[in-house]
Amino acid sequence: QAIDIMSSDAVSGAGDEHLPASFAQQGTALAQLRSTATGDIQSRVSAFLAERAKVLNSRVLQQASMHVANDPFGKVKKMIKDLIS
Repeated sequence: QAIDIMSSDAVSGAGDEHLPASFAQQGTALAQLRSTATGDIQSRVSAFLAERAKVLNSRVLQQASMHVANDPFGKVKKMIKDLIS
């Protein structure tokens, strides 16, 4: 129902009037961008935290590095896939 409302003529031009141009969709969904870039960024962040943990002898940073490397959204992704199928 929300899609019908947003695509109706009553609100079709309101976004152009009230929202900045940067909010306009360019064709790629945020989820698509995230899924392709997450692995690379996640591994770089994990490596950086592990390096800093070693230099600073910090157990907290070491644990943070391990947590980032373990994909904290893995369970959520699996649950969503199970719900869809």
